Amino acid sequence: MSNHLPRRAAVIAPFLFVLCSPAFDVNRAVAQTVNRDAKAVVDFQQRVKDYMTLQQKLAASLPSVPDKATPAQIDERQRTLGKLVIAARKTAKKGEVFGSEMPALVRRLLAPVFKGPDGAEVRQAIFDEPHPVVPAVNVRYPDEVPLSTMPPDILKMLPKLPESLEFRFIGRHLILLDVNAHLIVDVIDNAIPA
Repeated sequence: MSNHLPRRAAVIAPFLFVLCSPAFDVNRAVAQTVNRDAKAVVDFQQRVKDYMTLQQKLAASLPSVPDKATPAQIDERQRTLGKLVIAARKTAKKGEVFGSEMPALVRRLLAPVFKGPDGAEVRQAIFDEPHPVVPAVNVRYPDEVPLSTMPPDILKMLPKLPESLEFRFIGRHLILLDVNAHLIVDVIDNAIPA
């Protein structure tokens, strides 16, 4: 029986080495980060779904726009829907849809794009239009401010959105824009590194 003990120790020792090694701790930390990031995205997508349920309910209460609607009719419906959403979300605060984890995740995902070899070009595409406004939650996107370009490299890094929501930048801030209501749903401050 004593002959089996050294053999067992020889078999178990490599596993103990792996379990106790710094690489194992790194792998565990990476797995925890990936799980935390995945949860942040899933939670964000659920809040987006909840927002869209509210928006669609409010939109259904409005008369439909004719098939060949004029720009004035489309603008009127957009403004009316925006007012309904603002009233329904009168206590909305920054982070209500993005959540507490998404800002750090978005900054971490976008940093390599802006600090990489094409970072200056990506910045230029976004900052091509002036953005003299500091975005606020639950307000109409300013009519006088053109929508920023969203480079494909940025969009690939961000979660998918329903058709009527878009990610846009106002300066260095990332906003969640409700296109149908022309409304800023939520904001991540300083999503673009300085």
